[in-house]
Amino acid sequence: MIKKLKDAFFQIEKNSCLEILKDKEFEIYDCPEADNSCTKGRCYIRTNGQFKVINSREKEINFLAVDKCIFFDNDEFEKADCIIFDDRTFCFIEIKEFDTERKVGSIRKKKRKKALSQLWSTIEQFRNKFEIDKTLEAYACIQKFGEDRTLTKASTSDKVFAFEKELRTKLFDGCQKEFL
Repeated sequence: MIKKLKDAFFQIEKNSCLEILKDKEFEIYDCPEADNSCTKGRCYIRTNGQFKVINSREKEINFLAVDKCIFFDNDEFEKADCIIFDDRTFCFIEIKEFDTERKVGSIRKKKRKKALSQLWSTIEQFRNKFEIDKTLEAYACIQKFGEDRTLTKASTSDKVFAFEKELRTKLFDGCQKEFL
């Protein structure tokens, strides 16, 4: 899979977008505007990230930064933040975090709609480049700053159905993935 990715996207090596980890747990951090220590909008492996990966078997998990690493703002389509994958599963992730006390429900709904659009577009971009011979999953990680990341809300059935039927991808709402 890594060879297919590198053949399809030369930027992976040029921009150091790919990391291979065997840690039991790690977190993905989507660099916000306020953080001057990293490229804003790019994902990194860090402590205190927004998305948690559990790898109890300590097998190889590949982390691929997508937004601001493979694709950039001048690309004319929406892009998800990153991808994590192992030998069986390929997971697209979009992280949306917000910090407000007002209208949390409506903000979460807007962020989720945007995240689903970004996930959809990114999955199509990857599928147009090569055949992905793994189980596909998409994660919309929408959370209020400081909120428990394991809290998930059920996806609306029409979106779950559309992702499965049209993209052959399982859609999840949540900020955690466990590789078995």
